[in-house]
Amino acid sequence: KAQYCRADQLGFYCMNCQGNTEGRHCENCKEGYYHQRAGDNCVPCNCNTAGELLYRHYLSKVVQNAYTLFCSGSQGPVCNNEGRCTCKQAVYGDKCDRCHDGSPVTCLPCFCNGHSSVCSSAEGYSIHNITSTFENGPEGWRAATAQGVNPSQVQFRWSPTHKDIEVISKEVLPVYLFAPASYLGNQALSYGQTLSFALRLDRGVRRPSTSDVILEGAGLKVSASLGDLRTVVHCGKKITYTFKLDEQPGSKWKPQLSSTEFQTLLSNLTAIKIRATFGENGRGYLDDVSLVSAKLGPGTPAVWVEKCRCPAGYGGLFCERCATGYRRRFPGQGPQSPCDPCSCQGGTCDPETGGCYSADEIPNLQMCPKGYYVNRQQSNSCQKCPCPEGEACYVIPGTQEVMCARCTPGTTGSRCEICDDGFYGDPLGEYGPPKQCQPCQCYGHVDQNAVGNCDRRTGECRKCLSHSTGPKCENCDDGYYHSYPTEPCQACNCNRQGSVSNSCNDKGQCKCKEGYDGLKCDKSTCPSCFNPVKSKVRHCRTENKIKKYKLIKKNNIILVIYMKHIYEKSSCQNKHFTLYAAVMASTGALENAKNARNAVSDTLKTITDIMSSLGTPGTVDDTRLVELENAITESRSRVEKELRPKLRELEKKEAQQRDTIAGMISDIDTILADIANLEEIRKSIPNGCYNIPPIERP
Repeated sequence: KAQYCRADQLGFYCMNCQGNTEGRHCENCKEGYYHQRAGDNCVPCNCNTAGELLYRHYLSKVVQNAYTLFCSGSQGPVCNNEGRCTCKQAVYGDKCDRCHDGSPVTCLPCFCNGHSSVCSSAEGYSIHNITSTFENGPEGWRAATAQGVNPSQVQFRWSPTHKDIEVISKEVLPVYLFAPASYLGNQALSYGQTLSFALRLDRGVRRPSTSDVILEGAGLKVSASLGDLRTVVHCGKKITYTFKLDEQPGSKWKPQLSSTEFQTLLSNLTAIKIRATFGENGRGYLDDVSLVSAKLGPGTPAVWVEKCRCPAGYGGLFCERCATGYRRRFPGQGPQSPCDPCSCQGGTCDPETGGCYSADEIPNLQMCPKGYYVNRQQSNSCQKCPCPEGEACYVIPGTQEVMCARCTPGTTGSRCEICDDGFYGDPLGEYGPPKQCQPCQCYGHVDQNAVGNCDRRTGECRKCLSHSTGPKCENCDDGYYHSYPTEPCQACNCNRQGSVSNSCNDKGQCKCKEGYDGLKCDKSTCPSCFNPVKSKVRHCRTENKIKKYKLIKKNNIILVIYMKHIYEKSSCQNKHFTLYAAVMASTGALENAKNARNAVSDTLKTITDIMSSLGTPGTVDDTRLVELENAITESRSRVEKELRPKLRELEKKEAQQRDTIAGMISDIDTILADIANLEEIRKSIPNGCYNIPPIERP
């Protein structure tokens, strides 16, 4: 699964694992992937994270087909070795994408304003989109700053040609477009759906911010960016942006609310703001706004709408109303307030205020000032309420128990004496000076639906998620980072070869070794002109020596073979030279013999003459002399025709072999010189070519 490996004190480990694997030997799957078969690439789990619990699996180092599961206590897209995700309660399916009967389609906790935990899909609701296409005007949209101020240096107009609305600002401060009333109010039916719009930006600084889209309601506020803060928003191009309206991390709303908080915000939505300008002389054009919602009536079913099973005293789709005969215990809390029976003679009252209708007023009822209650056991005298800050109280009908009418946010109990879950403090001063209950400060790194996220007295966070840690989940585990405490921790992913450790700073910058650069230390600072040197020298001194010795040995063998061949050829040539010399010697002898014959003939003639003169006859063997002369002539002709061309050919081959040997010797000298030069270059260059400015084009 990897092409390269390196050694450390533990042995060899793989580098740049492929196939979505990780580990020293590429034996594990990355988070969110699994092995179908041992040795195969890891494939995505594709779990539905809204209904899936995070488990970590890995391939056993001993038994390659054995897998072990470890619960990490957070949420994420992981699965077992069969690709089966581990699902939350009320969710099932291999990918955790299906709900059991009786649960809402989203498989999230029922949103019943805290009055019920049982719900089901509501029938009779169809998809309804709230839209703005600007065909005939601005349709109620207006331009202002984030605080709602109308600046003087801003032009806001509707374009009848382009059918959109335009904002031109000379101000540096951003200008937002505010949605009209049709998008506001109770938009709880838009939970889990989308808000989309088309936006075109011209001029000005085009970097996105963390507050490009803002939702406000019920005392809550969330915002999102148009894109990655490190990117640039495209200029002069209409882009459609879509935002999902839920608390899931992928929806990128900050701060991250709980499911209940996000639905509470939507149930009383007071503002939708879309940023239209970025910097001085900025221009923005908005078009095609759409908020997906639902309504009663025929059409495409809105299967996400849930219906709560409300207890006695409550009514409405989300138990948001008090039933007839009941009233808000804490009117200021709205739908989240408990509903109590009316204390009027007729049994009914105003469900919001609890006021009795005129016909239901109780005669001779003594009234007490705020902060006091009627104690009927003491002649209807007024007693001070046991509540903080002079809050009102009442006696629960049919009992003698006194209940505070309203507790400050974050406190609970009949006398507001304890902090509510998700809050901490000491309202009665049992451990020192009294401290009001305040929300746990865990920077959004806890499951808001969980119980016991922080210590109710000290506020120390106990259930930090997403690799966060610290008393307020403000830090990240080793190997993780974030730029701000409210951001989720991300893996540093430092390059093992180029980084000192796997830790990084709050910008994700790893600490690089000498000769490496980049956010992850995955870029070499050596210029491209040193690439040949790097490939020949880095981490391969032994390899170069082996190559050098092999090359010298190979060339020596070749040299020996050629020298042997030359020697054999030379021996052959020497034999031919000897033969030629012998032939030439024979030729000389024959020439001498011919001369001798002539001399002999003269002598014989003289002798014959003498013998004739003496009267003694004699004879000479002329035939033998002629044969000898012919043999000499034939030998000379053979030498000229056969032996001399072969001698010339041998001389030519000898010259060629000498040239070849001279060339090989020159090549060997050049190679040895190059190797020596490379060694000198390697010794003279610091590790990683440190402080040498790169010459590659950025």
